[in-house]
Amino acid sequence: MSHVSIPEVATALEAEDVDHREVLDAGPLTVEVGRYPPGTAAPQNPHNEEELYYVVSGSGKLRVGDETHSLEAGDVVYVEPGLEHDFFDIEEEIVTMIIFGPSVAPSSYAIREERER
Repeated sequence: MSHVSIPEVATALEAEDVDHREVLDAGPLTVEVGRYPPGTAAPQNPHNEEELYYVVSGSGKLRVGDETHSLEAGDVVYVEPGLEHDFFDIEEEIVTMIIFGPSVAPSSYAIREERER
């Protein structure tokens, strides 16, 4: 069993001025905590994994492909592999728990970079 306090990790991220931290690597599943400060925009690289965002706190908007969603605490957003997605219009710092499913291809963080070449 593994136990992680998302609010404690978010507080540590803020103190260290860091936006993301992996908190669990359980084989096919990886969990990260992410924070997105107010007044910023946070483009996310498309990944080769399925992603599930759980909004722990905060509010703003998330664009996934051609769809835009208003976000607030308690929301869950699923992002299919390969889709570009961006947090924006962040009103109150957004803290998320991000669950990555099994990768459909290696080098998951390189999709956007490969397109720009």
